Order: sequence, then C-alpha cells, then structure tokens
Amino acid sequence: MLAACGSLPSSSISEPATAATSKPLILALPPVDLGCAVAVQQRLTVQPPGQSEQVLEALLEVDTQQVQLAVFHLGQRMGVLRWDGATLDTELSRWWPAQLPPAQVLSDLQMALWPLKAVSQALSPPWSVQQLEAVRVFAKDGVPYAEIKALDTNALQIRYAQGGWSLRVDSPGGMRLCASASLSEAKS
Repeated sequence: MLAACGSLPSSSISEPATAATSKPLILALPPVDLGCAVAVQQRLTVQPPGQSEQVLEALLEVDTQQVQLAVFHLGQRMGVLRWDGATLDTELSRWWPAQLPPAQVLSDLQMALWPLKAVSQALSPPWSVQQLEAVRVFAKDGVPYAEIKALDTNALQIRYAQGGWSLRVDSPGGMRLCASASLSEAKS
C-alpha cells in the first residue's frame, strides 16, 4: 500500500512522533500485532493534489515474523519492503518516488489495517486515534491528520488533511484481513 503523503518530509523508522508540525506520524508496530497471517493482492489508486491519479499493484504478506510488501507499476517492480518488527529492509528501483519514505509506507499500512487497540497503544501525545463505525481518524494536538474510511468490504481510502493527497486501496476478497484487524468493525 503506498502512502498518500509523498509530499511529507522523510522520517526515520526509529524516530518517535513529536509535536513538530513537520513530522509525519510514523508507526512501527510488530508484525504479530496484526493478529493473523495474510497474503493478498491489492490495487492502489494514488491521487496527488492537482495531478492525474496513478494506479499501482501491491502484494502484501504478513505473518508473525515479517511484513513484506511488493509494489508494481505497469508490471515493473518499484520496490519491496520487509519489516521484522525491528529492521526495515528495502529494495527500491529507480522508479520508486524519492519523496516517498518507505517508513511512511509501512506506517500508512499499519494505520489502516492493524487493530485499533495496537495502534492506540503505540501512539503517544500529541497523537491520537478515534474510530467510529467505518472511519478511523488520526489527529495531532486535536487537529485532524489523516482519515481512513472503509468504502465497502473490498476497499478503503486514506485521505490526508493537509496536502490534498488520497489513496484508495482495493483488495479482491475483502479488506478484512483478519477479524481483529477489521477497519469496518467499530471498536471501543
């Protein structure tokens, strides 16, 4: 899943979220926190502000030990990300957008698909997350940062409050990767 925030500044996976306005939210949750093992193919539609949308394909595999994400455009591999809960390894082609930090891609994936409880526990002030029905909203100091909305059982959309970026993720067979990671299920 590609991030819809390519215009945000780069951040290291080990940097904690801070109150600085320029720092994006970077989650680095263990793979096991997803709560299940999955292997899915996804279609990503990235809509940069004022530009044409771009359609990409992704293969996502998660087990208790590793998250692996491969991203393709027009049949060409753009990159592979591997996260074991401690180290983010990347194999990026020359087509990988320089303004898109792999750590942000991993974070966006976890913002959207990991269980609300795991995500909430990983956040520290000034970050917060709330979920009502099929919408998960991340905020910084009470100001909306990103909204993740289940569009139907097979798709979700990530919209960033600043920058006008959006990302639609279509997953044949459904976005409910496992019952505990369901975005469409409201959690308290």
